[in-house]
Amino acid sequence: MRAAIFLLTFSLSFGLTSPSLTSAAIEAVKGKEYTLTTKHGPWMVMVAVFSEPPAELKGDGIGPEEAASELVYELRQKGIPAYTYRRDQKFESIETTNRLNQNETRQYKLDSEICVLAGNYSSVEGEDSLGKRTLDWLKHYKPKCLEQGGIYKPTPGQPGPLSGAFLTVNPMLDPAEVKRRQRDPQIIRYNSHCEFSLLDNPGKYTVVVASFYGNSTTQVGDEAPDENKLGGGGLDLAGDQAWQVMRALRERGMEAYVFHDRRKSIVTVGAFNNPDDPGVQTIFKNFSATWKYDPATGQNQILAQSLPLPSQNGQWLCTFDPKPQMMEVPYKNTH
Repeated sequence: MRAAIFLLTFSLSFGLTSPSLTSAAIEAVKGKEYTLTTKHGPWMVMVAVFSEPPAELKGDGIGPEEAASELVYELRQKGIPAYTYRRDQKFESIETTNRLNQNETRQYKLDSEICVLAGNYSSVEGEDSLGKRTLDWLKHYKPKCLEQGGIYKPTPGQPGPLSGAFLTVNPMLDPAEVKRRQRDPQIIRYNSHCEFSLLDNPGKYTVVVASFYGNSTTQVGDEAPDENKLGGGGLDLAGDQAWQVMRALRERGMEAYVFHDRRKSIVTVGAFNNPDDPGVQTIFKNFSATWKYDPATGQNQILAQSLPLPSQNGQWLCTFDPKPQMMEVPYKNTH
């Protein structure tokens, strides 16, 4: 039996994702390198950290890279998307106090380590979240690939080779990116089963052309709007208004989408991978407020674009945002 020469440790926290324990669609090719990228996560499970053991403990056998690769392959066979991530050797400083109670700065070295991270979770909230259930499974899992003499530092009270696993975020992402990617379950519910939802937009950017806060339209007809009629208040009505505008724009050949959050519903137009796409300026031009003659005042003034739409009481007038705004399509690269 080969004597493995890697050292399995658990150290600084990095990002973790919650993997699927039942997915059969996870690729597992022996010898293939599955490296961590910014597209993974944002939440993950830090499964293990491999490093070179002290010189006196070294022997013949596999090293940290091969051990990490074998663990990734074994987890992928179990349906868990696992990846390797290298923490390169570097020097860092730490402020300390010596025996004379004087402040001093000490340099210490972090050796190169190979980390194994698993899962791709948008959130780890809730005790029954997939990430937490996967973490619990991993803590009790004993990989066959680590049964060949590997050395590991047991976590107190958790003697298994993976019992030190923990949840964290993808170490390649900055906090702002993690927050942007974090899916809000309630927002997902708002937009589920929604025709032409912005979450299905294939681009990275789109342009907001109309916003509805519940009382964002002008009723055209004899009756004044109330809470139960189109044009009245309420987020449900705002969502219905946004959906009607989206459909009307699509009937006119525009790539329109609708999106609902806790405060409003919006309609966007376009799907762009580059914010400098010429199509963005075309949308700005078509939907921005312009100088028009106002019959009420008899003067030219800047007026927002509008679109009359049918309602039960005749028509209601959709008033577009005076100044369209570009936005990033929410929750991209979270799968």
